[in-house]
Amino acid sequence: MSVIYEISTTIRDKYDVIVVGGGIAGIAASVSAARDGAKVLLLEKQVNLGGLATSGLISWYEPLCDSKGNQVVLGIAEELIKLSVRDCFDSLPKRWGGTDKSAPRRERYSTRYSPTVFALALDEYVTSSGVKILFDTYATYPVMEQNICKGVITENADGRSFYSASVVIDATGDASVMHRAGVPCREGENFLSYIVHDIKFDDARKSLDENKTWAVRNWVNSGSDLNGKGHPEGMKKFKGVSAEEITEFMLAGKRRMLARIRERDRYSYDIMSIPSMPQLRTIRNIVGDSDFKAVNGNNVFDSIGHTGDFRMSEKYVENIYDVPLSALYNSSFPNLLASGRIISAPDFDDWEVARVIPTCALTGEAAGKAAVRYIKKGSFLLD
Repeated sequence: MSVIYEISTTIRDKYDVIVVGGGIAGIAASVSAARDGAKVLLLEKQVNLGGLATSGLISWYEPLCDSKGNQVVLGIAEELIKLSVRDCFDSLPKRWGGTDKSAPRRERYSTRYSPTVFALALDEYVTSSGVKILFDTYATYPVMEQNICKGVITENADGRSFYSASVVIDATGDASVMHRAGVPCREGENFLSYIVHDIKFDDARKSLDENKTWAVRNWVNSGSDLNGKGHPEGMKKFKGVSAEEITEFMLAGKRRMLARIRERDRYSYDIMSIPSMPQLRTIRNIVGDSDFKAVNGNNVFDSIGHTGDFRMSEKYVENIYDVPLSALYNSSFPNLLASGRIISAPDFDDWEVARVIPTCALTGEAAGKAAVRYIKKGSFLLD
């Protein structure tokens, strides 16, 4: 007869705010809450902060401005773009404090950066705010008493533990905390994506000739772009909500990348970095009290701020969107907050804007402040 023994759970510290997920949204949420006086624990399943922006090698910081040069996102989002290039190269246009004379991306407030150096700098940025980080730690389940989250169960080198909190912020990128707590969620679909960074001799020469360090770090994708161009014919789209499917997604991308590598002259290049997490764009998001809508010029009563559109076509470049606080929560679960790409964004265009760095930083910062407001006032809403 097979027997499963229940593993003991060690009850550990209590925190005002627990943030699950150390990507850009989780970083912004934890720092924001800590700056407002909260005792904050940040749980990260990997050993580096930054999520897709570092471990995922998606090392382009999307614009903080519109196409007319008007800055629309400030706060922690701006702190992080400056941090991303503080200790290494940038491709910021001069008007935004950069050194790149070629002024790419229509002189918008965006940049390429070193994901490895940025990851190192993020540790200091977060801990200097007083946030406690636990790396290599999985937040496996929220502990619920009816619709109230009492804290989270974790698994790491210490075994199985419980950390209690007054507010829990889900910044996982796949809404796993919200989903397991019972919050209604939507599932997305993803084209195959497997981006690595390579270095080639010719690019090294160009970097020296033009004094552009970033020119040696090239993106090479064995999958598709964000619109599906390059997705293998006949291959399904991926939801990314099961271990089997994530494994299938990763193996397909790696297999196709290896095939591309074998077509090259093996003495002419090297692969600098491979991603240490799946580059899934839209996995799962919550059904909130309201929705973030990528409708140009929209005005919402509970706006947490504006965000722009990173897409470069004329249809999008001038757009500015209001982000509602009520897209960050479902009031049936009063002490749970969402941040980043899991906020309530029902349609393709909405999710495209919600998932990128500036919006993730904006919603993370707002979630941190809302968490502290809940602790003090019993509500996420402003008085």
